[in-house]
Amino acid sequence: MSKKIIKIVFFIILNSQLSILNSYAEVWKDGEFLLWNYGKKTFSTTDFCFALRYENEKIGTPNCYEAGDWERDTTASLYAKWLNANLDSRLKAEDLRPRNHHVFEKIRALKDKNLLFSTVKDDKVWFLLFDETAAPKEIAVFPTSLDSSQIAKKIASSWFGSTPQTRLSDSERAAKQKEPDKYYAEQPMHDFWIGAGAGWTGAYKTKKTKNSKIKNYKAVDDSASAWSFVEDSSPLFNVYIGGSMYDFIGLELEFRRSSHKAKLDSSHKELAIDTIYRELDHWKFNRYEFLLSLIFMTAYIPHPQIEIKPHVSASIVHSFFTEDIALKKGSEGSEYYRERFGFESYYRGIALTLGLRTAFFKNYAIDLRTGFANRGTSMLDQRKIGRSTSDIFIAAGLEYHFRWK
Repeated sequence: MSKKIIKIVFFIILNSQLSILNSYAEVWKDGEFLLWNYGKKTFSTTDFCFALRYENEKIGTPNCYEAGDWERDTTASLYAKWLNANLDSRLKAEDLRPRNHHVFEKIRALKDKNLLFSTVKDDKVWFLLFDETAAPKEIAVFPTSLDSSQIAKKIASSWFGSTPQTRLSDSERAAKQKEPDKYYAEQPMHDFWIGAGAGWTGAYKTKKTKNSKIKNYKAVDDSASAWSFVEDSSPLFNVYIGGSMYDFIGLELEFRRSSHKAKLDSSHKELAIDTIYRELDHWKFNRYEFLLSLIFMTAYIPHPQIEIKPHVSASIVHSFFTEDIALKKGSEGSEYYRERFGFESYYRGIALTLGLRTAFFKNYAIDLRTGFANRGTSMLDQRKIGRSTSDIFIAAGLEYHFRWK
C-alpha cells in the first residue's frame, strides 16, 4: 500500500513539473506561431491554438503552423541538433543563442511571429521560444508523460497569458527597435525632494560621560562633552529639502530636533540640608541642528517603477541648545539654581552619512540613513562646555520628489 502511495505522489509531482524562467511579455493579437520540432514529435498545432484561445480570450484568432521551412533548412537543422546536444537546466535561454549568421538572420526575419522549438532529451520534452531577437526568449521543460494538450495548456497560460498588443506594421516595428530599453533612461533625471522623518540619536559612552552627573546645577567631572550634562539618547525628528543633478551629485538642507534630560546627581550629600533639585519640576534641553550636505549617489533601476539610490554625504553642522526648566509651585529657586550652567550659544561641526533611498513611481520615496556627527567649539579654550560632542544617528523618512530631465 505504501509503495502505491509513493508512486502516486511521484506521478503527481512529475506531471506538475514545469521549469520557466520568466513570463513572456509581448503577446500579439491574432498572432502567428510556428512549431519547429526536432526528433520525436510531441506537440500539435491544433492543441496549441486551442489552448491559446482557451487560456487568453483576448488573443483573438491565432494561427499555428508547422515550421516546415525550418525543418528542411540544413543549417537550421544543424542548429537544432546543437540545441538538443547542449540543453541543460543550468543554462539560461540566452546562453543558447545561435552563432551562425544564416540562422541569426532567419530568426530576425520572424518579425512579430513566434517560433516554438521542441525536442526530447533525457526523457524530458524541452521547449524554446524565439521571436525576432537573436537569442531564445524562454526555456521550459516537461516530463514526457504529459500529452500534447497538457503541454499546450501550460505553455499558453505561462508564456501567453498577458494582455495582447496590436500587431505592428514594418515601420512601427522599426521605430520600436530604436526605442531605449524600459530600464534605461536616455538622460539621467534631475531631482528635487522634500521629506520628513524620525529616528534615534545616541552616543558611544566613555567612562567619564557614562558616570557623569551634574552637582549643584553646574559641576561635572569633565565638561568637554555635552553628554556629561545631558542624556545622549533621544528620539530624533527631522525635515529636509534637497536636489540632485544627473542622479549623481546634490545638496540637501536638513533641520533636526531632539530632546535631552539633564543628568542630575540626586545622591549629592548636600541634598540633605539644601533644596537642590527638590525644587525642580523638570530640566531638559532641546537640541536644534541645521545640516548643509553635499551628497553623492548612484541609481539602480530593478523595475520600471522602482529606483534604488545608495548615497553618501558630508555635512556642515550648526547646532544649539535651548533650555526647558521649571520649578515646582511655591519654589523661588535656590542660589545654585540661579547660577546653573549653560551651553554655548552655538556649536559647529561635521557629519558623515550613509543612506539608501528607494523611490516608487518616480515621485514617492522611503529614505533610510545613518551616520556620525561631531560638533564643538575651539579646543584651545578648555573652559567651554561641550568642546567636542560626538554621537551617531539613524533615521527613516518619507519623501516626495519632483523629477525632470
